[in-house]
Amino acid sequence: MKALANLDKFERGTKLKSWLFTIMRNTFYTRSKILGREAPGVEENVSGDTPIAASQEMAARAREVQRALQKLPPHYREVLTLVAILGESYEATAVICDCAVGTVKSRLNRARHQILQELGEEAG
Repeated sequence: MKALANLDKFERGTKLKSWLFTIMRNTFYTRSKILGREAPGVEENVSGDTPIAASQEMAARAREVQRALQKLPPHYREVLTLVAILGESYEATAVICDCAVGTVKSRLNRARHQILQELGEEAG
């Protein structure tokens, strides 16, 4: 694309292959410089954030969510698992659970609220 855009700058009598190679090389160097400036995990991190989040906090939070999920009534847990985790549609979940689509939506809403309440994310 760069070669086509700058075709007027190509000098007749020179080698086209060399000219194209020069364009490719310069593009590579430009991209390398940009990536070097934006390299993640460098020692002097400008933002002050750590490049990698602490895994202990995520593991502890995952256990909390798992416990909250286990405390749900089975019919709420089933709907939440099908819709929120497995990505099933409301209609497919209704067929699987043998209930109306409205019931699926209601159970999902209640399950979400109970999970948030159990995790201390929502006022009771």
